[in-house]
Amino acid sequence: MVPSLKQTVLIILLAPCLQAHADESLKSIVPFLEKHCYGCHGTEKQKGDIRFDNLGKDLSNHENLEIWQGVLDQLNLGEMPPKKQPQPSRSETEQIVKSLSKSLKLAYEKAESTGGKTILRRLNRPELRNTFRDLLHLNGSEYRPGAAGSKLVDNNGNGSVERTGNDPLRFFPEDEEDHGFFNIGDKLIMSDFYLKLVLGAVEEVLTQATRLESKPKIEARNFSGHLITDKGGHIIESISRKFNADFDMMATGYERFGRLAPTEIRGGVGVSTRYKITVEASAHNKNHPWGELFDLDKKDPFQLCLNIADTKNGGISGPTSTPLKLWSIPDDGKKHSFTHEVWIDKTWTPWIGWENGPWDRSFRAETIVEKIIPNEFSKRPDKKANKEAHDKWPIQMAEKLFKNGYKGPHIRIHSLSLDPIIDTWPPKSHTALYGKGSGTEEEIRKLMTNFASRAFRKPVSQEMVEPYVQMVLARKVEPIVKLQGSIKDLKYKVYKGLWEKIPDFSTLQPISEGTLPKGLIDIKVSKMKEQFGMVFTGELNAPKTGKYIFEIASDDGARIIINDKIAIEHDGLHGAQLKKGEIKLQSGKHSIRVEYFGYGQPNSFRAGWGGSGMAHAKLSIDGLYDNSKNQKKPNEIPLLIRAMKDGYAAMLCSPHFLYLRENPGRLDEFSIANRLSYFLWSSMPDETLFSLAIKGKLSDPAILSQQVNRMLKDNKAQAFIRHFPSAWLRLDKLGDMPPSGGDYQFYKNLKVEPMLARQVTMYFEGILENNGKIEEFIDSDYTYMNKTLAKWIYKREGIRGERLRKVSLNDPKRGGIFTQPGIMTATANGVETSPIIRGVWVLENVFGTPPSPPPPDVEPLPTNTREATSVRELLKLHRNNEACSSCHVKIDPMGFAFENFDVVGRWRDKYKRARDPIDTTATMANGREIADIVDFKKMLFERKELVTRCLTNKMLTYATGRQLEATDRGEVDLILKKLSKKENRLRDLVTLVVQSKIFLNK
Repeated sequence: MVPSLKQTVLIILLAPCLQAHADESLKSIVPFLEKHCYGCHGTEKQKGDIRFDNLGKDLSNHENLEIWQGVLDQLNLGEMPPKKQPQPSRSETEQIVKSLSKSLKLAYEKAESTGGKTILRRLNRPELRNTFRDLLHLNGSEYRPGAAGSKLVDNNGNGSVERTGNDPLRFFPEDEEDHGFFNIGDKLIMSDFYLKLVLGAVEEVLTQATRLESKPKIEARNFSGHLITDKGGHIIESISRKFNADFDMMATGYERFGRLAPTEIRGGVGVSTRYKITVEASAHNKNHPWGELFDLDKKDPFQLCLNIADTKNGGISGPTSTPLKLWSIPDDGKKHSFTHEVWIDKTWTPWIGWENGPWDRSFRAETIVEKIIPNEFSKRPDKKANKEAHDKWPIQMAEKLFKNGYKGPHIRIHSLSLDPIIDTWPPKSHTALYGKGSGTEEEIRKLMTNFASRAFRKPVSQEMVEPYVQMVLARKVEPIVKLQGSIKDLKYKVYKGLWEKIPDFSTLQPISEGTLPKGLIDIKVSKMKEQFGMVFTGELNAPKTGKYIFEIASDDGARIIINDKIAIEHDGLHGAQLKKGEIKLQSGKHSIRVEYFGYGQPNSFRAGWGGSGMAHAKLSIDGLYDNSKNQKKPNEIPLLIRAMKDGYAAMLCSPHFLYLRENPGRLDEFSIANRLSYFLWSSMPDETLFSLAIKGKLSDPAILSQQVNRMLKDNKAQAFIRHFPSAWLRLDKLGDMPPSGGDYQFYKNLKVEPMLARQVTMYFEGILENNGKIEEFIDSDYTYMNKTLAKWIYKREGIRGERLRKVSLNDPKRGGIFTQPGIMTATANGVETSPIIRGVWVLENVFGTPPSPPPPDVEPLPTNTREATSVRELLKLHRNNEACSSCHVKIDPMGFAFENFDVVGRWRDKYKRARDPIDTTATMANGREIADIVDFKKMLFERKELVTRCLTNKMLTYATGRQLEATDRGEVDLILKKLSKKENRLRDLVTLVVQSKIFLNK
């Protein structure tokens, strides 16, 4: 076919561009290939069907790129040319490898390039959760700023994992990571599966926001005298109740004991709402006469810590326990009142503890009696001779303390009260969606327009909103058809077996069978707890022709088959996750078959069906919806509410909501508001940002600076404080290979890992809050620790309480963020340390100069180096490999400096079972000698501009949702120049990032 004039012109115009793709640097490699490769891979011979003499030099072509990569791999491995052929000199090979590596590196970068533009970016998990919270005015533990969200757990022990809790995104997979970042646009893909998860989450959050029940009647509760009315706690505190009727005594800090929660609400407060908590307490005997027995700092006031915890997830000593407020009590023996307001979920409870109290393991009544009143002391009776006397002895010793007048330091808790705060009803979450509930077209249109503007994060036209309005108007007048609430002629069969997927029951023999007169599926009739299957058959009646939705929530696999066609299937091992399926049915009778199997305990099966304009009906004994007094069933929800919920759900599944849509070039005012808000809050803009965008003021650098300061003071900035340092310093790797067993068993037993992560973020937060210098990341005379970290990691005495707090350091090895135990643990393999891993980490995340990937098929170092006398010797042998030497001369010196820090960041002078001290000396590629970690920090100070550049690049990546490219270098240079004039301060860097062209342009 002869090209048209238009096609010919297009080809002519594109020809220079196509030619430009050829990599000119590859021409210098051709003489090498002619000499050493064409004999086997040329015109006459093509071993392995590979030919080099006509190999394309356009590296944008993936086939060419793959072959050139193969050439480089073979040269690195030294396998080509074959040993029988003439070999190139080492210098010749090194020059070719260097040149080809550079060309391929540029080609890969170009292939991954987004042209300096942020790809249309979907909201990631934290962003979606936080946006639900702010858009719908939701409260709850799962919506706390900076909350980690749900994690995967194995609930039934069958090896399959599921997410638990109230997090609406608990079933979502983890977002794809890109060099530690979870908000990079081209990695956040969309799929049919993901959209189904979004729909499920949208329905859940809209149900949370909709409050059709009556205003909760919650009485204020006051607990006075003895808050704990049962046994338990530290023995001294427990015995004190026999002698003191008007208060509960706290005699120790909290570790095993020392946590005080009223017995009556130990299962939770019962109603989720905001509460005002008031604690009445007094401090006594700070200057006590028992000084030699307790290591208690008399300079500090007694501190009382208020916490909340989920009683259904570990309780007051479990992982959900969250500190809220720290109060200092005057040492005057008088009652003092302390108050705090906080939202508390119904299963959560408040508890208090003495933050800097004596360590409870050393606080023993018998020890005090023996030292203070020795004439009252007696030795503990032998257990074999008299078990009863042996068991009563600690109690008797404690009673002697009180009979002689208790003179030890303690806090008295006189009362704790909970006052519910419900200002308006229905709450804002409901009224913002449904207004006065008049149902007029005018109110519906106004409500949905306001919602769309907030959900889409920009002003919306009436044309954009109208389809949603019409959907609501049509559905609010649909008649509700009542569905058949049972299955006619329902029969069941029970099978025994161990399956991981639904078996072909037609090939199996049932062990029992029967009928269910009520017409509702009930797996309990199997009388089996695990390793069984069931088949239910019967008849359903569809009242009208249309689409029907079937729902199941089963543990484990199940499916519903209508007229021999699968309506919904949820096969495999899993928890009771709600699944939905749609099928079109004609009015009349239809056969139904339900198949189910249970692998292990617990077992459950719930099912129901419904459709547009049809009331939901259950198909199982256990319904899909909460039957509690205040929870409305779907068929009891007013038609207007159901219709509007459908309209809102459609908006929240729209690309306008799920994506951050930005036009190319300079960002408009609303895109700036969005980018700023998702940068610092991981959530949608608030009214202030939206108002400034409407007025066109967000392009003003001064206004941007004001907003950065305002937003960083908001509690929602915890999202930035949590997520950015994690991305920068690769804390996402913390927990990938956790240390365990032996010398590291404390790591798991004491739940150290969350403390390590929090220590890093608190350090970052402190510098950010005070606009500290970026050099403080390199070294400082302080860090953050609590009692556990002080004892087990830092080997320090005198640090009290479980709250991480700022403490001074006089050890030059320990300051800064790069040597913190969380970093050291994340850069170890759970067994032993590796200078390579830590060296690569430094190059990537401290200097921002990542090394090239290792060549293929190079023998790695063993992961367990405990038996090695010297890691240094292993690396020396490794560097003898020609393919490895050029990179390891840069990597290894960076890692050797950290070798005194073990797998969890404790200091060590020797490896286990080694005689000689650890050698941390190294010579950098530029010849700079490094003696140890202190010297290494001095080197970082010398190259602080490189450290600051890396931090700036990482922050810009996080802020824009794209990896930086070579074309961004000039703007980064400009930021660094401005920052140096401001003394390299962190908060100033955040402001300069927001004011930069990179941030303000797509």
